[in-house]
Amino acid sequence: MTTEQIQANKERFRELCRTYIKRDGVEAILTMLEKGDFYVAPTSSKFHLNEPGGLCLHSMNVFDTAMKLLEHVLKPAVESGVSPFTTLPTAESVAISTLFHDFCKINLYHEAERFKKDENDRWVKYIGYQIRDAFPFGHGEKSCFLIERFMRLTTDELLAIRWHMGMFDMGEQGSSQRFSFYRALELSPLVSLVHSADMLSSNLLEKTTEL
Repeated sequence: MTTEQIQANKERFRELCRTYIKRDGVEAILTMLEKGDFYVAPTSSKFHLNEPGGLCLHSMNVFDTAMKLLEHVLKPAVESGVSPFTTLPTAESVAISTLFHDFCKINLYHEAERFKKDENDRWVKYIGYQIRDAFPFGHGEKSCFLIERFMRLTTDELLAIRWHMGMFDMGEQGSSQRFSFYRALELSPLVSLVHSADMLSSNLLEKTTEL
């Protein structure tokens, strides 16, 4: 991703926040992001959008996908009465839960020397990423904690951000976490919306860069 693309994504991210989120704390969050690496960080070390600027772009991809699911899947289902839910998440809740869902990755990935074999089977050095977590507080729950320092979240938003990884962020199978995830799906349509948008964005819209 070029410097120009990273800057354009940063500007769009800030615009989306100010357009859709009117809750107290949004400006404090944007100020906080200026102090970390959110806009230039990758979204993974070796999977989807593992490149500078990936984290910000991924967050917007999840937002865009969730808004499409809200409009074209959830809304018709609720309005026709086939959904178990009777109310829709607000656009503000969707924006908060998607644009901020991966705050746990801020200052998480750090450049490091790596080695791999080239086409001649010789070891060569390259710059990749390693994880150094200064605050190992989990994944979705860590994002919730960081957001709540600046903005109060609704119960639905907390559930959606906490469980956005779904079964990919479970403890041992059969644990209480597994049942908590299922219960969260039953309680709020926002949970399925954000989880689905995250999965679709990560696997259908975002490439892995071979470093």
